Amino acid sequence: MKTVIAIIMTNVHGGGTPRHAYEMAAEWSRHGVQVLFVYANDRLIKVFFYEDGNAYETIRFFDYDGKRLVQLLKEYHVELIHVEHLLDAESYMLSIHKELQVPLVVTLHDYYFVCPFIQLTNENDIYCEEKGDKSCNECLARRGFYSATLEKQVKDIKKWREHWLSFLQEASLIIVPSKDMEQRIKKYFPLSSIQMRENPELISAESSDIHVGLIGGLSKAKGAEVIKEVLSMASQKKSPIHFTLFGTLSDVQLTTDEKRYITILGPYKEQEVYSMISSHQINYFWFPGVCPETYSYTLSIPIRLRIPCLSSDIGAIASRIQSHRWGETYPWNAQADKILDKLLDFNYRKFYNPDFVIENTSFGSFETFYEGIPFKEVNEVSQTSLSFPSPYTELPEILYREEFNELWKGAGLAEKRKLLGHVDKNWLKTVWRKKGAAYFLRKIRDKALK
Repeated sequence: MKTVIAIIMTNVHGGGTPRHAYEMAAEWSRHGVQVLFVYANDRLIKVFFYEDGNAYETIRFFDYDGKRLVQLLKEYHVELIHVEHLLDAESYMLSIHKELQVPLVVTLHDYYFVCPFIQLTNENDIYCEEKGDKSCNECLARRGFYSATLEKQVKDIKKWREHWLSFLQEASLIIVPSKDMEQRIKKYFPLSSIQMRENPELISAESSDIHVGLIGGLSKAKGAEVIKEVLSMASQKKSPIHFTLFGTLSDVQLTTDEKRYITILGPYKEQEVYSMISSHQINYFWFPGVCPETYSYTLSIPIRLRIPCLSSDIGAIASRIQSHRWGETYPWNAQADKILDKLLDFNYRKFYNPDFVIENTSFGSFETFYEGIPFKEVNEVSQTSLSFPSPYTELPEILYREEFNELWKGAGLAEKRKLLGHVDKNWLKTVWRKKGAAYFLRKIRDKALK
């Protein structure tokens, strides 16, 4: 039977936390797990149902005491709760795992449970230096903080931390994304369940094409003719490769098709070329010379940037690359098709300085990630018959800003008119002053025309 988990996040609208939550929901669903991603905007609950890497259904409903959400999660036989954030969460969010009698996993993306101002910063937005409870209470007194979760003003940092410690003590696993954070968090919450796991980098900085750098004033002797032949071959084969020349190309005329595969930036000043190269995401540099150079200052430029190099096996460039293990070489008189094959197959990654390589590019397997967690055994098949009234039919007297924004995005003309009757008037006045009446009229008109 398919495993079902729920990921929960409240009132976080930007930064790395939503990215991590969405990526995890998609990833686990690719592993054959059914994922319910619960995203709360104050009292408005939005649930994404994930399978096979995609959210195939989304529902919204208001929930004031958690009963609807718990009912939904029970209906789907959720076996584990994974909390991504509880910023300004409704108090019932802290006990959903107990209502369901399932294990709890928590990822801490910031210091909210330690400091309600989240980043360990003072009112000047610089590091507060964590000077102790007395200093924290003085900061709270100066700045003031009302907790929507506790429904009161926070004045005693010790009580704030005790509240969250009691919650964290119920978690089977607490994940923090760095060694530094692990050390800081354990000063306040000395729990053995805390583990450091870096956030997976699922999105590569590299494009799908290989991006090759060329550098210098490249004449025929320095490989201009070879470059033209390789560009022609790449164009014919529609190869996934592109060249950027930091310099000039002489002695050859490129065709329109060949030009599509190369960007020529022109002459450069050496003190400026390093930043130019850094902005172009070059995978490796190619030195296509067909004569034995005695030295090469241009080779030193990518090497200083720790970028691997591929060159013809002739002259000083080849000998420097080979002796220092900066890359590889190929026969200097090779034909264009063989050179293109080498360019496409060059394993440049193995020459990267290992200290500068990001290796955490996967969540790993679902079983390994949650290893040792006592999942609740479920023998029933998930039901899908449960439904709640549309949020537009039971709007609260006053909508909070993010509730309004979320509902406005999916609203029709009649629904938008209804929403405007429930908006926070003080917030509406602020937006009205900043953007004018035309802003709302245009929004409504555009929707009507669709």
